[in-house]
Amino acid sequence: MEQLNAWFSAYGSYLLIPFIAAAAGWGTNWLAIKMTFYPLRPIGKFPFGWQGVVPSHIRKFAGGMIDTTIGRIGGLPAIVDAVDMDEVKTYFLETATPMIAEAVHGLMRERNRILWENLPAPTKKLVFQVVEQELNEGIDSLATDIHDHFERLLDLRELVVRKCEENPDLLNRMVFACASKELSFLVYSGAFFGFGFGVVQALVWYFLPQWWVLPFFGFLVGTLTNWIAIQLIFTPVDPVKVGPFVFQGLFLKRQAEISREFSRVFTEELLTAREVVHTLIHGSRNARTLAMLRTHVSDIMESNLIVQLLTQAAMGPEGYADLKDAALQTAIQYTEELSEDSGFNRMQAEAVQGMLNERLASQPPREFQDLVRPIFHEDEWILVAIGGALGALVGWGQLVLMFGERLVAGGLGAA
Repeated sequence: MEQLNAWFSAYGSYLLIPFIAAAAGWGTNWLAIKMTFYPLRPIGKFPFGWQGVVPSHIRKFAGGMIDTTIGRIGGLPAIVDAVDMDEVKTYFLETATPMIAEAVHGLMRERNRILWENLPAPTKKLVFQVVEQELNEGIDSLATDIHDHFERLLDLRELVVRKCEENPDLLNRMVFACASKELSFLVYSGAFFGFGFGVVQALVWYFLPQWWVLPFFGFLVGTLTNWIAIQLIFTPVDPVKVGPFVFQGLFLKRQAEISREFSRVFTEELLTAREVVHTLIHGSRNARTLAMLRTHVSDIMESNLIVQLLTQAAMGPEGYADLKDAALQTAIQYTEELSEDSGFNRMQAEAVQGMLNERLASQPPREFQDLVRPIFHEDEWILVAIGGALGALVGWGQLVLMFGERLVAGGLGAA
């Protein structure tokens, strides 16, 4: 027993080195992931301030996702073609028709309450019927017009960037949804590779007990475990067969699964009917949308000559023009309300989701990796350098705490 205790006293510290290196590899990789995605807002000040790599480059990453990933599979035209416009028209007509009486009643009371309240009930009913009939035809024409000119009306890049800037964690969630397994591998592989480096570190330290060995290997553990793990996630890009084994980057191996998850998150949290309508009406190209809506509202109101003449005679030219403007605002209000419907959002999301999933899954791996590869590539050197610095600190800690007495007794040349 005394001999065993003596052996552990002499060599136990060397046995601990691989386990400490494994903990350092896990810890530096874990911290690198946290620093990639958090904090969402800047904290501190230069040179000691930090903001997550992804939140600090939202415009670049979100815009790049549209320019590359979505652009390569057809962009906005492909998304629009995936939407069943007949279903959209049917939904709007079925939902809007019961609102016609309320909308017309409200408009007329607002513009000429006395005239409207004194109209006979059959006349009011006739107005409702005429508006409903013209609305059916007008919606069909408007839907076709929007479909044919959608790229001029909607800036998809603006929509995605705005949504991500409003909610900085949204882009993080998209990456987590797609690459959660790879991120976990990145963290836990640090322990595996760290242990391997630790074995080498212990042997070198045993035969070359110089003061710089432990800090130097700590630096290697902090840098290489992170770098190697990232390479394994994305390399090789194309499948490589070696004997009975096929090697490919972990992320690329899961292309089909990741395509499904990305398509789901993109359509359910980003490209919703609510966000599309909001961008059409309030975005940078809203003047085009409003001009188109104004034209179609005017066409609906003027398509029945008798109703038009009666309305103009009752309200006058200026009042009739004001009525058109009020009708446009009412149409916008109801459109925004209808776009909030969860059932409608789900219906459109499923249609676009299927198209995105199919096209992403069939992309060449070299293009598919750009879905998240730029996030790992951006400022990668900073994260690796931080890992190296922390690893070196761990090495210094080992040197002082575990071998401090020998270091002092033997000087700086040998421990």
